[in-house]
Order: sequence, then structure tokens, then C-alpha cells
Amino acid sequence: MSRLFIFCCCLLVAGSNAFVNTRPNLQVKKSTTKSLNVIPEAFTDTPETARSYFYIWFVGGQGGATVALGQFPRQFSKFKSLFEMSEEGPTAAGETVGLSPLCLYPRDISKADVDQVLSNKLSVEQMVAKGPKPNYLSEKGYLCFDSFADANKKCNPLTIRAVFDAMSTGDNVDPSIAQRKLDEFRSDPSAFKNSLQKQKLAGFSSIAFLLFLLGPIVAETCIEAASFGWFPEWPGGANLPWSLLIGPGFWTIPEYWI
Repeated sequence: MSRLFIFCCCLLVAGSNAFVNTRPNLQVKKSTTKSLNVIPEAFTDTPETARSYFYIWFVGGQGGATVALGQFPRQFSKFKSLFEMSEEGPTAAGETVGLSPLCLYPRDISKADVDQVLSNKLSVEQMVAKGPKPNYLSEKGYLCFDSFADANKKCNPLTIRAVFDAMSTGDNVDPSIAQRKLDEFRSDPSAFKNSLQKQKLAGFSSIAFLLFLLGPIVAETCIEAASFGWFPEWPGGANLPWSLLIGPGFWTIPEYWI
């Protein structure tokens, strides 16, 4: 791996890390080398072992970043479809449910529309058996959104989506969970609204948590492993990532490259 590539990787992961180190320092073997913060002692014996540690975390971090970043277009597409649904289909209007703004729905939904969906006499098992099966999980007996929408095609589209979202953070849900949730919504009018908010927050927080892991943990580990692996004598190693910009600065790294 060329010097330029490693150097660019260090700047890249440092720029994505806006957190202060909180882990206790671990001293490296050489007396002239600054302490590292996140690398286990087993990987600070030699630059070669630190480089291996860098490769493992950098490749793993790339995979995690791909998953996390891939959620944004998916969430945007879903959000866009909600706006399209808000203008489609019949609605009974009248009193609304009172959805929380945290659910990020384009408008509130009618209680009468929710009651119409919940009054469907088909069991979840029957919805799965009769409905389309567009993915692997639906073929294995899971209730997918397409099957749920097909079973309620005479209802308001946005309300159908809302009821399904109250059961799952994605487009598939275990049939036993779906049946239990629908029964709960029918018996407790407030259960639907609370469950929808809970599921939405769970979906958003999972993405936020993944991004958090990629920031202070993966990025910090990668840059410190690279520091000990390729420029262990650089005086800014103990204050990464800030030392890349505020003394001694990233421009001094080539002087210490090994």
C-alpha cells in the first residue's frame, strides 16, 4: 500500500471524527513514541502488527459505512413515498389520531381510516397466503408490506403504511408479532399511536448508533493504528485527530514516515 494512500486514509478518518478520546492511554514499547489511546497492547509491539490492525478496522469500517450511507437514499425514498400516499386513495376524514411529529409523516391520519384497516377480518396468516411475495422473507412466511397493502387495498394508502410501520421498522414482520400487534391495536385505541412512534424512533436510532460507531470508534482506531504503523515517531500521535490540524500538523508526517 502506497504512502499516499495511507496518508489520505488518515486524513479521511480523522475528518469524520469529531469526538474527544475517552479511553485510557496505553503506552507503547518505544520510549520515544507517544502513547496510543485505543489500540490494544497486543497490537503495539511492532509497526507491522499495527498495520494489520489498521487493515482490519479500515476494511470493516468501509463495510459499515456502506451499510449506513445506503440507508439514507432508502429512507429518503420511503419519506418521498409517504408524501405521494398522502394525496392518494379514499379517506373517511374526521377526527385524527394525533401522530407525533417525530414519526415524520406528511400529515395526521384519520381515526376512521385506522379503524377501517383494523376491521379487516383476514388473519395475518391468510394475508400472507393470499398476498404477493416479493422477497425471500415473504416466501418464508413473513408478512410483507405488499401483502398487507393488498389485503387492505380499499383503505387509505397512507393509513395502511402507518399501521404496518407500527408493527415493523422495515418492510417485513414476523407473522406472530404482526397478529399480536393488530389485536392490541383493536383492543387499545392508544396502542397504535404509541407503537408507531416507538418503531420510528427505533429505526432512526439504529442508523444514528451505526454512525456513532463509525465516528469515535472505527475512525479513531484506524487513524491511531496507522499512526503507529507508518509514523510511530511522529510527535502528534498522542493528540490525534486534532494534532493533524493544530500542531505539529499533518504536513509534518512525511518527515517521520517509515
